[in-house]
Amino acid sequence: MPRPYIRFVTFSTLAASSLLVLGLKQDTLEITNAQLNEQSVLALNWVQQSGEYQALTYQAFNIGQIVFNQAKAKKVRNPAVIVDIDETVLDNSAYQAGFIDTNNSFDPVTWNKWVAAAKAKAVPGAVKFVNYVNDNGGTVFFISNRDKSSKKDSQNNDFEIATINNLKSVGFKGANTTTVLLKGEFTKVIDGKENTSKQWRREAIENGKADGKKYTVIALLGDNLNDFDETAGKSNQERRNHVNNNRQRYGIFDADPKSKTIEPAYIALPNPIYGNWETGLYSPQAVQKQNAWDMSPSQKNQQRKESLTRWLPNQ
Repeated sequence: MPRPYIRFVTFSTLAASSLLVLGLKQDTLEITNAQLNEQSVLALNWVQQSGEYQALTYQAFNIGQIVFNQAKAKKVRNPAVIVDIDETVLDNSAYQAGFIDTNNSFDPVTWNKWVAAAKAKAVPGAVKFVNYVNDNGGTVFFISNRDKSSKKDSQNNDFEIATINNLKSVGFKGANTTTVLLKGEFTKVIDGKENTSKQWRREAIENGKADGKKYTVIALLGDNLNDFDETAGKSNQERRNHVNNNRQRYGIFDADPKSKTIEPAYIALPNPIYGNWETGLYSPQAVQKQNAWDMSPSQKNQQRKESLTRWLPNQ
């Protein structure tokens, strides 16, 4: 028997809970971005308030320091560490928290205003780690998909300057126009289109195009699997499989002196707020959409619930 379709333009979270108690399923209702944003409140509190979040970030950077020291002990030539910026060394949770109690969601315009404001704080442990590497014979490169320019002009780099100023303001050494590589730098044309993959920026570090020196990358740090390998997959099942197949690389640096093969360590930072893991939850085609960004808040909400593994005491 088909379920009745009930439409509410707006309703409170309390009202939605009451409907569930009455036996009406919330997935038949239209919800707003504001209600979807409410689901991020606990994750934001965890990042901003919990000691556990700090423990995990310190742990990640402590592993990074161990890996760097191992590379130094093995006399790796020109060791470089590549770090993502957002939610890896800079904490943008204040920007994300600004969505709460509003009907807003991520928007390039407001994001670029946040970047230009240069008010992000450092992720706990990041400054000490980056400065340790830079002070002890290594080089840290910051690779991010932040836009370099607000004008989409290769000669303009106002967002790059803002990002560098933000990094410097919270204590990072070595942040400059050579080590901060943003979207649009070292691109390649593939099938007639400009490809801005982070892969080309990593190659520029390794082949000497970044600053004239060839580096050996010994560690990659990021909050997203794509920071390590952009072929990690789209669905979360694909991404879990990728992690499982590369489990020996997480936190472990491998240098084979015979083959001279270097396998950089992957070091993951926690980010429960956003990322490719979220879009990995969704199946846009199931609701006749081209991609996750076209899905309505109600459709996202429903698929978030459907992704859960549940145990109910009365079953």
